[in-house]
Amino acid sequence: MAEVLITLGIIGIVAAMTFPALLGKYQKVVTVNQLKKAYSILSQLVIQSQEDNGAAVFNSGAAVDAETVKTFFNTYWLPYFNNPTVGKEYEFPYPEGNAYKKLNGETYSLGIRTVYGNARVYFTTNDGTSYFVHFMYWENKYDDDGNLVSQTAKYNSAQQVYVDLNGIKPPNVLGKDVFQFIVFFDDKVVRPYGYDKTDTYIKNNCSKTGEGICCAAKIMRDGWQIKKDYPW
Repeated sequence: MAEVLITLGIIGIVAAMTFPALLGKYQKVVTVNQLKKAYSILSQLVIQSQEDNGAAVFNSGAAVDAETVKTFFNTYWLPYFNNPTVGKEYEFPYPEGNAYKKLNGETYSLGIRTVYGNARVYFTTNDGTSYFVHFMYWENKYDDDGNLVSQTAKYNSAQQVYVDLNGIKPPNVLGKDVFQFIVFFDDKVVRPYGYDKTDTYIKNNCSKTGEGICCAAKIMRDGWQIKKDYPW
């Protein structure tokens, strides 16, 4: 009996030492697989939606209009996500507020909610993944002294998408469960944010002292792996 208890004790100690490492590896694999799935869905969307509905043509000189944004979303996005739940307009979905967190712990404020007049839509798919899409960019006008005079929201065919792999569940941190992509409708391609940056820039951004918005780019450049230098 004593020998059995000693053996069980040793097994327990070994399990306690190895389980966290095994769990960490498992979580990394799950994260990469979920990220691949989201990337694949977006890549299919940007092609299929335009094959079905024609090219996503934008008037770059036009200011954002709520009905135009809603029509565009309902045509080029909504039908390609298996009946997702679109967030109620003006309602913040995250219990802790309207922002994600950066890897360095700072707030990354975005105003996460559906507001068609601001060309932003938040929706959640059946598997619990959420998407927050920006359909516009800000055109800034400055006076001769460099002071900001006005901002006008304009349509953008390169649309930024924040993918939260587990929706409103924590940690809601860039590079952990939130990743950023850009959907280029003109080129029919999806790229991770920071795709045009150097390896050094991406590594510095995707670090414990960085923001984390380039972490999808790092994972993809590392061959769809979360390597040892990743700020996990």
